[in-house]
Formats: sequence, structure tokens, C-alpha cells
Amino acid sequence: MMPSCKDITEHSSDYLDRNLPWWKRPGYWLHLAMCVHCRRYVEQLKLTIATIGKSPNAVPPSISTDEMQTIVEKMKQSTKK
Repeated sequence: MMPSCKDITEHSSDYLDRNLPWWKRPGYWLHLAMCVHCRRYVEQLKLTIATIGKSPNAVPPSISTDEMQTIVEKMKQSTKK
């Protein structure tokens, strides 16, 4: 089953980090091959990650992984409303 554009944007970090389950990857490859908008989105995300990684001022946050996960979950819930 091919993912939707929404699926691509929601899981693009997992896709780029190679954390996407193996059975989902072919659908993502196919979608990105067909959808110029999602392809651009993923390329822009790659560029953003690379740019931030090269910044001398980029400092990882001083919070735990659990705290970060809580923040992400709250952000997801606020966007669903």
C-alpha cells in the first residue's frame, strides 16, 4: 500500500534516519518517485538537517529523551485540534 502525502510528511524523519520498517520503504520510494511535492519536502528536510548539523552554534538541548518525547506528543496533539 502506498502512503499518502500526509504519511510521507509525518514519517519523513524516520525515512531519512533509516528507522522506517523495511516493509514500508518500497511504498515511500514509489510515492517519492511519483510526487514532486513530497520529494521536494524530503529534500528540504535533508538540507535543513545538514545545515543545522554544520552550524557551530548548534547545541543539543539539555533535556532527557523522555522530556523531548513528551514535548513532541503535546505538539502532535495540539495540531490535531
